[in-house]
Amino acid sequence: MPTEFLSDGIWPEITRAVRAAQRPCHVAVAYFSEGASRQLPLLAGSRLVVNASESVVKRGETCPADLNKLHNRGVRIFSEPKLHAKVFVVGKTAFIGSANVSRNSANYWKEAVVRTTDPGVVKAAREFVESLHYIELGPEALEQLNKIYQPPTGFGVPGGTGSKRTPRKKSNNPTLPRLFLAQLQDVDYSEEEQECSDQGFEAGKKYRKHPRSWIQEEFIWTRKNPYQRGDVIIQVYEDNKKKVLVTPPATVYHVEPPQKIGRRQVSFVYLERPDRRRKPLRSVAEALGCPMKDLRKDQQIKNRDFTMNLLDVLGEDASLLTRS
Repeated sequence: MPTEFLSDGIWPEITRAVRAAQRPCHVAVAYFSEGASRQLPLLAGSRLVVNASESVVKRGETCPADLNKLHNRGVRIFSEPKLHAKVFVVGKTAFIGSANVSRNSANYWKEAVVRTTDPGVVKAAREFVESLHYIELGPEALEQLNKIYQPPTGFGVPGGTGSKRTPRKKSNNPTLPRLFLAQLQDVDYSEEEQECSDQGFEAGKKYRKHPRSWIQEEFIWTRKNPYQRGDVIIQVYEDNKKKVLVTPPATVYHVEPPQKIGRRQVSFVYLERPDRRRKPLRSVAEALGCPMKDLRKDQQIKNRDFTMNLLDVLGEDASLLTRS
């Protein structure tokens, strides 16, 4: 029977199927609570998309420690803050329904899923999960999330204990940092500019998060400086041969205050980023499906979908994305 409705024994059924799987699974499930790594013991190479936004983790609805257990087994973990779906693709079978991965889902809530082996539906479900792979969570991101995790209390939240829930102050921190495009070219510093640049570098050293493993960069800014520590900047860089390259996202760790040098007001911006190659502007624009001119101006990127697509094209691993 290619399609079947299940309302009893859902979690034993899904867990049994995952344990018997002989190839990686594709799962998108909003909440992944404490103990979920045992409830959903995914194979290495599987892809798991959850809602691991800061507010959800603080409420205990997604448990970073359990995500890290799967990551250590070789599972790729992604976060989609708007995720509400529950889709499990296990081999040639898909389970689609209401069940989060939690003790409450297994023991308390009345859940329902459709189990299907219809090839078209299974393929569409797998493609849906793959389409959500915007923010990948590596060890550093999971560690940062674990620091803000608070175990849940009370029914109504995954993994709750049944005790009275204490209201918590709503976080005002954004899910993502501000993201900018900056148009840059090779320039030669004057002697005074070089001296100021070196001073700023020394002053900013203490703010670096990855002094040994990430590339350190800087640039000089001659207009009103919009950048601040914690911003993410994608540098669109034109070299001496007029070749335009897009640099992987870098985090601003220090900004030297504006100062008058000669006839102009300048400031210096210091960044660090993972060691990845720059990509040609044309190939990035083609991957995004946008004109190159859309990437050739200094701007803050505020459209979330475009932000996610741009980071995905540039190979962002989310270590930048979870830092408040």
